[in-house]
Parts: sequence; C-alpha cells; structure tokens
Amino acid sequence: MRAKKILIINRVFPPTLGATGRVACELALHLRKHGHIITILTTADIAKHDRAKNLDVIRVKTNQKPQSISDYWRVLRKMRKATKALPQQDLVISMTDPPFQIDIGHKIARRLGAKHYHWLMDLYPDLLPILGKDIAPFLYKFGKGLMKRRLRQCDKIIPISNCMERYLSHQGIPKNKMHVIENWPDKYLLEDTDDPKSLMDDSKFRILYAGTIGLAHEFDTVISAAIYFQKTDKDIEFVFTARGRGYSIFKDKCDRAGLNNIRFINPQPSKQLNALMNAGDLHLVTMKNSAAGKLFPSKFYSALASARPVIYIGPAACDIHKKISLSKCGATIRNGEGRMLTNAIENLKNNPDAWFEASESASKLLEQTKPLDQWKQLIERL
Repeated sequence: MRAKKILIINRVFPPTLGATGRVACELALHLRKHGHIITILTTADIAKHDRAKNLDVIRVKTNQKPQSISDYWRVLRKMRKATKALPQQDLVISMTDPPFQIDIGHKIARRLGAKHYHWLMDLYPDLLPILGKDIAPFLYKFGKGLMKRRLRQCDKIIPISNCMERYLSHQGIPKNKMHVIENWPDKYLLEDTDDPKSLMDDSKFRILYAGTIGLAHEFDTVISAAIYFQKTDKDIEFVFTARGRGYSIFKDKCDRAGLNNIRFINPQPSKQLNALMNAGDLHLVTMKNSAAGKLFPSKFYSALASARPVIYIGPAACDIHKKISLSKCGATIRNGEGRMLTNAIENLKNNPDAWFEASESASKLLEQTKPLDQWKQLIERL
C-alpha cells in the first residue's frame, strides 16, 4: 500500500481542548502509525509550525474565541492562506469547526490536487438557529446553498451517525457519497487502570453529565426530575461539568429552583477521565428535538466506555434512542417527560440486576464499532 499524503483541517488541536481536536489527533496518529504522511492545519494564540506527536502541525494565529459569522470567516481565510506553500496532497479532510470549513476544504483540495473528504460532526447553517445565533434570512439561505453545493462536490462525506446521513439524504445529498463512521471515546477511557479511583465519595447515587453544556442540549426535563428527588430521595445527586455556552443559563435555572442536588465540577484533564466517569452510577446524554440529524453527542461513547447505564433525553429520531432500545444499555426519555425520567432513575437505583445488565450491555455495544479501523480501510481504498 502506497503511503498517502493527508491534510486534516480543524480549528482546535491538542494541546488546545476540544472534542473535534481530540478525535482529529487520534485519527492522525492512527493513520501515521500505518505509514501515512499527515499534516494538520489548525489555529493557536501564536503562529508556529511544529512536529507535535510526530505530526506536521501548522498553527495559524487567529482569534481563539470567535463569536460572530464574520469572526469565523476571518479564521477560514487565514487557514486557507496558510496552505499556499504546501506540497501536493492525496487527500484533504475538512471538519466542521469553524462552520463552513467545507468551503476552504474544497478550494484547498483543488489547489493541492487532492481528493476531498468532509468529516461531518455538526451541520451548518442548520444548527445556527438552535444555538441561538441570530442570522439574517438571506445569509441563512446563502449558507444553506453553499453547504449543499460543497457537499455534492465532495469525493466523500463522513457523517458520524445514521441519523445525520438520513437528514442529509432528505436534503437531497446523494446517499452513495456518504460513508457513516461513528466517533469514539477518549483513549484514556479505554485504558486499564490499576487504581480506578472516583473523584467523589460513594455516599450518593450519582447521575453524571460529563461533557459540554451546549445550547443544543435540553435540561428542563432534568430540572423537573431534580425537583422531585429533592423532596423524595436525598441520596440521588446530579453532577455536571461546568463548561459550555449553555452552562450559565442552566445554572441560573437550577439556582432559581433552589436545587441543592444538582452540582457542578470543573472539567477534568484527559488523564483524570477514568476517575470522573467512575464517579457516575448513571450517565446522562441530552439533545433538543430540533437538533436531531444535525449533531450527535459524543459523550454517548464516553458513557459506554465507562460501562455505566446511559439515560438519553431527546428525540427518537436520533440514533442513540435506537441503540439504547435495542441493546438495553439504559433508558430513553422524550423531552418533557420528567416523570418517565424519575421512573427510569428509580428503577436503575433500586434494581441492582437491571443496573448490572445495562452496564454489561453498554460495554458490549461499544465493542461492536471499530471506527479508526474503518477510517484506515476507507483511506486505503482511495
């Protein structure tokens, strides 16, 4: 097999934190291990060119906290400009941070004589209204048209779930252009540890949300359950990592409701992930109804890797609903069904057999997917 020259583009990359940067790094290392020549194009506070983890990493100086559409376009222009001196490549993999990165991925691939694969983590501009972004109708229409045009021009689209593939298919994107490859948990969660300490004491039955509190996630159902348990069961506690654009909104709602059984902890470094995940008796994943097919919560895989039951609150159109229902690794709840959520939690808390069966099913479900190997096989067919 001939080694391929591959350029991967994403706004964040380690040591900068971010779920997309983490999977981009792990994919790059996996492909590098199999003999491919990998270049990373990313951003940083200062411009530099380094050899992090035996990868060629080009870091472009840009605003690290872009807020507006114009901020993101400036980031995209700078990233595109940084590729002018690159040699010919075999493949350009664009991702979805910044939004509309597919556009510069298309242009860079053409200039470098490369195939273009778009790794679809989040779908823009469809997500912008859900994230509270006020966008003029003509700009939304322009962005939608640009995205559809570029998706059709890709050599391959890699959605991270079947529900995203279905959504795109309904939008008129040819199904034969798409190849679903799911995401995966942080490698530290897959490593055996001799001392899997918890970050918290074991006196509580804990429902853990270990991830970003985003604006596309739904928490009103959780608040209604927490209000119920504050009156009926002092042993139940909800724990959330305090990060994300929805954090302040959610915390304000908890404070106004006077909830002392919802608490927030600081995000943990990767090497502490096992300890954090071991702290949860159940793991929580949520999604707004309107986000189905436009994103897929990666924290679902972290929950499976921790061998804990998963409670999903969100639309049935998301693949998580089907996966949990078929594997019986937890419970799925529709948004707004607070009583169903309290019933599911009480069942898993008070029925040890049900808890253990769901935990074992979570481990087995994760073992069925080999996403990095799927990526390797896809690129070998290039």
